[in-house]
Amino acid sequence: MAIEIKVYKASAGARWFKAGLDVFQTQPFIFMFMYLFIGIFGLIGLIAPVLKIPAALATPFLMAGLYGAALRRQQGQKIAFADILNVFSQKGRRIGLFRVGLYQMGAALLLGMLASVLFADVIELMTQTDLDPQTALQQLAQSFSFGSLALFLIAVSIYLCAFAFAVPLVYFGRHTSIIEVMKASLMAFYHNMAALSVYGLIAGGLLLVCAFLSFIPLLVVMPICYISLFIAFQAMFMPQLHENGQDDHQSGQSVKGQNSDAQHSANEQDNTSSNGRFDA
Repeated sequence: MAIEIKVYKASAGARWFKAGLDVFQTQPFIFMFMYLFIGIFGLIGLIAPVLKIPAALATPFLMAGLYGAALRRQQGQKIAFADILNVFSQKGRRIGLFRVGLYQMGAALLLGMLASVLFADVIELMTQTDLDPQTALQQLAQSFSFGSLALFLIAVSIYLCAFAFAVPLVYFGRHTSIIEVMKASLMAFYHNMAALSVYGLIAGGLLLVCAFLSFIPLLVVMPICYISLFIAFQAMFMPQLHENGQDDHQSGQSVKGQNSDAQHSANEQDNTSSNGRFDA
């Protein structure tokens, strides 16, 4: 069965980010420590290669824990740092997240292989330690290909878009086909390109500012980015996710995840509640 996607105008991207900020502000230090914990897991694979696979497989579980904490804050519940680990003990949902981790590792491996082919000359030059720095720079400039870089960036973009909503679709949507989940995530970016571009510009601008200042502000910016992306997921895929027995006035045009010929026009409801929820 096709996964339904709701379509929004560009202005929705800014509201999603604002809603993520509102949720973050309710318990900022908890979300900061959750992001720091996820970041530490990512570094484990670099420091200890033997733990690279376990760390990669654990990341979807941790992301689901952070999303679950954000949802509980939207519903007015208090959260604790330990909530990020609750997913590991939830039977019936672990296998789906485990499979997401496997697919992500496989896709990352393919990206690595593509990079080794596209930038073979650059990698070879970088491994030569006896070259004069000026000569090395000249050879790097000669061997550099903008076409290869563009192709690699396109592949990375497809990878990021395919897995952007994979974790919440599996965890909250309970979808079992990872291929269909990846297709739906890609189609969400296709149909909501304007809104997600606005979201990406805001996030990218803040990340650029963090790079110039210091990376410490990332402890604030990155959790907001994760939470706002989850709110975007709610709006596009599950606007009823935290309904409490009452129907909202849904907005936006619905399309199927596998229908690339759907219309792109949509009507929106401009309503962000005080608890940070975007009512789609």
